[in-house]
Amino acid sequence: MATVKINKPFTMSLDEVKKGMEEIAEHLKTDQGMKYRWASEEKIEFSHKSGKGSLQIKGQELLLELKIGLLYAAAAPLIKAKVRQFADEYIH
Repeated sequence: MATVKINKPFTMSLDEVKKGMEEIAEHLKTDQGMKYRWASEEKIEFSHKSGKGSLQIKGQELLLELKIGLLYAAAAPLIKAKVRQFADEYIH
């Protein structure tokens, strides 16, 4: 199993970060077919046939962690790059 982790510091308001999180989740849903749900006020959980993960606010950082199954592990760098792109676009 491959793990993708991204820590993204932010200076935006929490409401703006949550809006950005929703945008990232929608992109992952559209581009990768991931399902997501808000698990709490500050955490989104993802699931897909290839693995699962979360996007969570911790202090002044946005933390992303995806666990990708062995069959999809080769795609981990591509997924990380795409999520990093979304994070850079929506979270400041």
